[in-house]
Amino acid sequence: MKPRRWFVLVIAGQSNAQGFAEALPESSDLKTSERICQLGRYRGMRPDGAWEDRWNQLLPAGHVLDDVKDMRFANRRGNTNLRYSGTIGPGLYIARRLLPLLPQDTGILLIPQAHGGAGMVTGQRGIYLSPDDAGPYLQPGAQTGRAAYNYPGVPDQNSNGAMCWGGSDSPLYLDTVERIRTALALNADNRLLGVLWCQGESDAHAGLDVAQHHPVAFSAMLDQMGKDLVACHRQMPQSRWDAVPWLLMAATHWWDDSKAAHAVVLNGYRRLAQQRPQQCYWLDMRLQANGQPQTTNADYFQPDEYWADGERSDNLPAAWTDSRTCPPETAHIHLSAEAYRGEVSERLAAALLPHLKSLLAEQVTEQAQE
Repeated sequence: MKPRRWFVLVIAGQSNAQGFAEALPESSDLKTSERICQLGRYRGMRPDGAWEDRWNQLLPAGHVLDDVKDMRFANRRGNTNLRYSGTIGPGLYIARRLLPLLPQDTGILLIPQAHGGAGMVTGQRGIYLSPDDAGPYLQPGAQTGRAAYNYPGVPDQNSNGAMCWGGSDSPLYLDTVERIRTALALNADNRLLGVLWCQGESDAHAGLDVAQHHPVAFSAMLDQMGKDLVACHRQMPQSRWDAVPWLLMAATHWWDDSKAAHAVVLNGYRRLAQQRPQQCYWLDMRLQANGQPQTTNADYFQPDEYWADGERSDNLPAAWTDSRTCPPETAHIHLSAEAYRGEVSERLAAALLPHLKSLLAEQVTEQAQE
């Protein structure tokens, strides 16, 4: 059954929110559902020369989503099946875990808003083009980055778009607010389920002077977003912005509390979870339930001697990675496909579950009063 209404989940931040897991998707990852969709983004010429217009269309959600950084053309070496292109992120797997709890006329609509490497107070702001000014041919919203690796007939390339979240006039911020409004306006019965936020690495990596500005800038963004979405509050939990859950995730063991810049960013999120317990939820994903570090691309990286020229990827284990998103020595900064499919999506879905149940109960009450 095609959904009549949607629970909207925003996924925002940088690379571990977007998903830079490099393994090939499994066959089950390629199976889509009309009840798990994403708000499409890309409009214009693709690297392979095809024209497309996906802007704000409801499209099936797969392992790679229409984030601000376009990773759909990032292939593992030797991959010739283009259905398997792209990196792997968290959205699909969170939605699959929550979907069985929803009525049949209801679906989950993902709004992918992440850009790998985007900072809060560091990074190029990029360009924002209002949808009203974009016309039928230009890409609306925040300037889109793109990565094409090992894609047949296309030279390898990597470009960045809007790379800074901070400020109420930043392209990434404006893009996110506009697309939340769009998703909720599709149906008065749509509800904002929450926001998955994974960000801060770039600010921590830039050093203590930059990191110290991160907590204040993030808090200001959170408050401003509530003001800019005031017309949508009725479609939020308890009709309140401060009841919309923000899952603040630390993704991999790259984060080290013993480093001053890292601790500043992480402690900023921890404090928000204490100060705003109805809105902010600190989720430390760095360790698995067994106490071992969460798996990353580094756990599946294979050095060059394993990649013979012309070797087809279907002759190699699907879980192997070739470190195309970053140099091998930093492969540990990105969560693995195994992590997204497994414990990470399980814990994120569990964190959203009480809010989902509350929204469902609210809608039942509203229907009974009509």
